[in-house]
Amino acid sequence: MVERRQVPRYQAELKGQVSQPAGGPTIDATVVTLSVAGCCLEGAASLQAKQDCEIIIAWEGREFRAEASVTWKSSKGEAGLKFLYIDQVNQELLRKICANLRLQPMAKVPEEPEKPPLV
Repeated sequence: MVERRQVPRYQAELKGQVSQPAGGPTIDATVVTLSVAGCCLEGAASLQAKQDCEIIIAWEGREFRAEASVTWKSSKGEAGLKFLYIDQVNQELLRKICANLRLQPMAKVPEEPEKPPLV
């Protein structure tokens, strides 16, 4: 099985807030997967691909904060964020959060359909 992801992802159901652009209006979203490199959000319909933002994730009475960029967006209101900058304190908190979540099973990369032979 070939895995296209560079870091493990963890299943989450965490409350998140995204400021778009950083310091601008805030939207509430749910963090459904989390890794040390980024996260996947549900309820983020107003985000746009390639947009910079700030993400805040609530966990056990603490707040994780990071500057991020929207790498993809779906028509269902999902969005993928890549963390751009995380200070040392938030980096340590992120690792604690991930250590307390369930590892997401690796997904098989979809195979391309076989092309018919040229005649």
